[in-house]
Parts: sequence; structure tokens; C-alpha cells
Amino acid sequence: MKRLATALAALLLTLVAPPAAAQDVPAIFPELVSRELAQGPNRFLFSLSDAQRAPLAAPDVGVRLEFFDDGTDPKAVAFESDSRFLWAVEDVLGLYAADIEFPHAGRWGTRFYADFPDGTTETVRIDYDILETTSTPAIGAPAPIIDTPTADDVGGDLSLISSDSDPADRFYESSILDAIEAGQRAVIAFATPAFCQTATCGPTLEKLKEVAADHADVTFVHVEPYLMHVQDGYLQPLLSAEGWPQLAPWTERYGLPVEPYVFVLDSEGIVRAKFEGAITVDELEAALSDALTPR
Repeated sequence: MKRLATALAALLLTLVAPPAAAQDVPAIFPELVSRELAQGPNRFLFSLSDAQRAPLAAPDVGVRLEFFDDGTDPKAVAFESDSRFLWAVEDVLGLYAADIEFPHAGRWGTRFYADFPDGTTETVRIDYDILETTSTPAIGAPAPIIDTPTADDVGGDLSLISSDSDPADRFYESSILDAIEAGQRAVIAFATPAFCQTATCGPTLEKLKEVAADHADVTFVHVEPYLMHVQDGYLQPLLSAEGWPQLAPWTERYGLPVEPYVFVLDSEGIVRAKFEGAITVDELEAALSDALTPR
């Protein structure tokens, strides 16, 4: 079984390598963060770097996108989209997101147009594969029902089930099973602040806490994606014989390729949105609002 930590050795998956000839090296390198791009709706998450791999993503650098269906006509623009900037780690690591719907699986390409504050525009294209299905629950599908640890299971001692240094009590009152059976909208967060491979688990939970303060009618659940145990007085991943963290049953059930991962469910337990990696307050608020609309 391929481990989650192995799947995410780094936050960014670089799909473009510098050409050998120095004069051909582009000024920008797009780096896809999304690990699950499939036919249907997607949150297309990416960043930008320069030839020395220094980050270029910033609030004042806008990025426009053109998409190409390589299987039909690799030179014809199939559709276009703007993107929005977001902080994965506030004032440290920036990313871009776009809401994209791929009509079918296969080979696709994207041309990135980066508009810089000095008025210059740099462009480059990458090509990649779009899957038929994702390993995680599809938007519009029922969320998997599985019991997960709660505060009651550990006598209220959250340090036994959460690596968050400042856990929100409310996030551990319900299991995933409880959340779905409650018949309310729910937010399910798979994150491990102390052991995150991407450094975005802690910031993601902080954003969820901010949103939760304004939504008493929404059930919030946080679970650690790995099997955990207490060692030397601290919660630690339970390692395999080979020394690797082991996926928790709920992580396997949800088919997560990375962490953190956030799911928004409607009152019927249907997945209405899912967020791989970094998330913004505005995105989560919009997803909760959408989850109120009957389908």
C-alpha cells in the first residue's frame, strides 16, 4: 500500500524541468499542487517559481489560464479561466486556485499567463493526464460513513487524539459517523498539525476554527490521518516495522492521496465540496452556503 507521506514528499509536484539550453529556459515554471485532477469539476491548485525554483506566487501576480484538449486538437484553446491567489501559509507560501471542469479524461495541456506588477507577462505551457475517477469521494456522492475518535473516547483528553497545540473542543465532539447521522451540514478535516508533510495542516485548521465560530449549525470534525499513540508523553504516529507512519482506517476509507484534506457535506451526507491542501475562509464559506441549496 502506497503511504500518504510517500505520496506527498513535497507540497508541489513540478511537471516542468528546465530545458538543457540556457537560452530556452522559460522565466516561469508552473507547479501543480493538485494530485487528483479528473473529469468533472476540479479545484485546479498550482504555484509558480522561477528557473532557480524561487517562489513567484504573490497577491500582485495574476495568472490567466488556457486549456487544451490534446486528444482533440492540442493547439486549439478548449476553454479559458482566471485564477485566484491564496496563502497556503500566511505571508510565506502562496498558491493559485481555479475552478475547472474537464469534460473527459485524457491528455490535457494548460498555458499559464503570469502578469507581473512591472507590466510584463510571462507564459509557459505544461501537459498532464486527467483521470476518469478520483480515489477520494466524488462531489455529489455520499460521504463514507466510519466511526472516528472523539473526546468521549479519551475521557476528554484531546492530546490523546489530536496533534493540534490548541485544539477546538467542538471539533472532537462528533465522529464522522455522528456528523453524517446528525442531519446537519458537516465539515470533515483530515490534518496532522504536528506531523504535516506540507506545513499547511495547522493553517488549515485555524481557518476552519474561524469559520466554525460563525456556524453553530454546522458539525465540524477533525481527525488525524495516521494511526497515533502516546510515546514519551506526546502523541506520535504509530510506525510500521519499516519505520513509516501508517494510515488510519478512515484515511484509507476516504482514499486520501495527501494531507490536509477537507470535505464539506450537506445535510444528507452528500459531498458538496472537497479541498486538497490549502483552503481559504472565503472558499469554505462559499461551500457551506452551496451545501444549503437542495440538489
